[in-house]
Amino acid sequence: MKRLLLAAVCLAAGSLGTTYAQRYTVRGTVPESENGKTVYMTDYTQNSPLDSAVVKDGKFEFTRSDSGIRRLELKKKYATNLIAEPGTITVDLSDPKQVGGTPLNDSIAWLNGQKASINKGFDRIWRDSTLTAEEKRARGKELDSRYERMTRASFQANRDNWFGGFVFWGIAFEMSTAEFSACYDATSEEIREFAPLKHIKEGKDAQLATEAGKPFVDFEGVDSTGRKVKLSDYVGKGKYVLVDFWASWCGPCRQETPIVAKAYEKYKDKGLEVLGLFVWDQPKNLGKAVKDLKITWPQIIDSNGVVGQLYGVQGIPHIMLIGPDGTILARELRGSRIEEEIAKHIQ
Repeated sequence: MKRLLLAAVCLAAGSLGTTYAQRYTVRGTVPESENGKTVYMTDYTQNSPLDSAVVKDGKFEFTRSDSGIRRLELKKKYATNLIAEPGTITVDLSDPKQVGGTPLNDSIAWLNGQKASINKGFDRIWRDSTLTAEEKRARGKELDSRYERMTRASFQANRDNWFGGFVFWGIAFEMSTAEFSACYDATSEEIREFAPLKHIKEGKDAQLATEAGKPFVDFEGVDSTGRKVKLSDYVGKGKYVLVDFWASWCGPCRQETPIVAKAYEKYKDKGLEVLGLFVWDQPKNLGKAVKDLKITWPQIIDSNGVVGQLYGVQGIPHIMLIGPDGTILARELRGSRIEEEIAKHIQ
């Protein structure tokens, strides 16, 4: 393990603290069946194509002078990420692990290879009929911990270059708000300006502003009839409110609905209300979903698409409990934790 971590450090060590804006060439291959088709290079910051190249004899090439993380894509059939840095970068679009030729891209290839190896380890564990379920979980957890240590060590050794930015981007969602903020502040200014990381930071900042103990943040949406309503029409009115961020297409959201309904039935006469926040979905889908799931509590449709950003919600279902005075008591409640949290406040 120490040798693996040292490899990540050494591959990019000569690049620490360096901002690249020098000439580089990308030489790529793709199956010859894609001849005549176009490979696009995308800048994640702009989220739009920077350049394009036509495949000929199963090959394509770019020559540019810029820096940052780039994505190469051919009709969403083939894609890979790379780091724009001086030199000749080699890419095999049919195998995203095959990127290299320069120090930071060799580091990406190394990390991708380690991830692939760990994934194979998971497959072996779950296919091993001699192991008990508990043993499989324990070994799987060990592999998770191994990869986590590897990626964090790689980031710490490369936090001032784009390989560090690439690694950070991959693990940022898993980090607590405090850990993310510390890592974000430790990176170079160029990496802090990387659009995907800035977006994650905005979400983490929103989570911090709406964590347990903070007052709820109001917003306006519409109800099922199209009437304008606000969160404050339901929250901070002297009752406990279980707020459920959900969508009709979200399977896990549907699985949580009976659990929410059970808690509502048990505590509604003791001061509990439930409110659904219908997010990331088409308003027309609400009626059928409510009927199918036998939902009896009111709904606010996030018609302006802002509630997820206001609360830093990065996935659904996301269920929170808000107190009678509008103070957020708990977030990210799932399964048995829903009723357990309610029971702490309502006897």
